[in-house]
Amino acid sequence: MPHRPLRSIAVCLVLSLSLGPLSPVLAKTAGDKEKKTTEVQAYPPVLIGPGDLLTIVVYGEQELPIEYQVDSNGVITVPYIGNAIVGGLTPSEASAKLARLLAKPRKVTVLIKESNTYWVSVLGNVGKPGKYQIKGKPTLLSALAEAGGPLPGTDMGGAILIHRNQKNKVDLNKYLSGTGLMEKEPYMYPGDVLMVQKSGWPSVGEIAIVASILASLAVVTVQLGNLK
Repeated sequence: MPHRPLRSIAVCLVLSLSLGPLSPVLAKTAGDKEKKTTEVQAYPPVLIGPGDLLTIVVYGEQELPIEYQVDSNGVITVPYIGNAIVGGLTPSEASAKLARLLAKPRKVTVLIKESNTYWVSVLGNVGKPGKYQIKGKPTLLSALAEAGGPLPGTDMGGAILIHRNQKNKVDLNKYLSGTGLMEKEPYMYPGDVLMVQKSGWPSVGEIAIVASILASLAVVTVQLGNLK
């Protein structure tokens, strides 16, 4: 049986040590790739839904209308195509589908001008409580800013974020108070509700009102005592 040269054995040993499970570089690279994939997929894609108003441009066809309303079945009616189901597709997928359905090869761009599906709600002790349409990837602070921000007397540590029927307490002080780096703020997903609660303790203004009332009562009591 022929003997393997010592040099070959040394090379194999070095490769096995460097490429094996003890290689921190490869482990870190794989971990980074997995982390990036998780971050990219963390937010759901924006899908076309019933009631959405779409802007559709077919290049080379200036005479075509550009705005289309999606009906309750996710269908739009486009000249030269007829009825096309776009509900449940991303704008990019809808663009590719309409381009395939056209008799002539044309580039098609589909954009959601007004969404009837992607909304979040900010309620409670804020300047403008209500429903707000999602634009891009809304963070907690961007949604709060759309609603006019928290009003005086807010319980900053007692805000509630409702996501998929699950309530989670949110401390707004982590993002709005102090200086330096703040914690990464959460995204708000379609259908989420942020409830900004009023503090159970009286505000400075309310304390001043109560104090003035008590002072007035004290004066009245003293005057009544003098009358006696």
